[in-house]
Amino acid sequence: MEQTGSEAKERIINAATQLFSQKGYDATRVNDIASAANVNKALIYYYFKSKEDILDYMVHSLFNKAVSIAMDFIQTNITQMVKNGYLEIRPDRLHFINDEAVSHFMDSACKFVEQVVDYAVDNRNIIRILMLESLKNGKHQNSLFRLMEFMGGDEKNPVLKTITRVDKDFVYSDDMVLFNFFFSIIPIVSFAAYFDDYKAVSSLSDSELRSSFLRVSKVVIAALVSGSDILLRNKSFKA
Repeated sequence: MEQTGSEAKERIINAATQLFSQKGYDATRVNDIASAANVNKALIYYYFKSKEDILDYMVHSLFNKAVSIAMDFIQTNITQMVKNGYLEIRPDRLHFINDEAVSHFMDSACKFVEQVVDYAVDNRNIIRILMLESLKNGKHQNSLFRLMEFMGGDEKNPVLKTITRVDKDFVYSDDMVLFNFFFSIIPIVSFAAYFDDYKAVSSLSDSELRSSFLRVSKVVIAALVSGSDILLRNKSFKA
């Protein structure tokens, strides 16, 4: 019985995701979701208080998994490299002790980006919903900016707390937060949101498109490394 209930809830989420991304959140009715999920409306209200509650569930699930992926990368790579003496966190940079440490970090960072890209593409319909919502004055207008909660200096930020446990010199600058959001997160979000559209106009297969994006991402990651450092802020730069 529990498995049947779980399957029904999953059908509701899948149907709502499809309809929200195709018709838009506002244009989708609970009756539409019930019909697409092949359940009665009462069952939807058993699991969710409202249509808004369904979208809330999607958003929380998406972000919770994304944060989990990021935390796993930080704990198994950055903090471990600091503990092993391969990486020093200085107020303005990440400093690697040798080329081998740089190479190890680069390989790990590329695998992390690959994992994030795959997760984003797998959940591209939900991402499309959030992008549509961000362009209007809806409840979830600023949902994408929730990711900034994990890039700032707030004490509740699990990323900051994890890194500062091993090295208190780590801080986020305003430029670093802006860079991470607009040059790291938004490109992946846009790639996922427009994945199917770009594939159609470019005639690339799923694997070809994915591989192409990851190759470009690797170039961008490599460009961040200057010698044995990744600069977190550059005081010499003036706009």
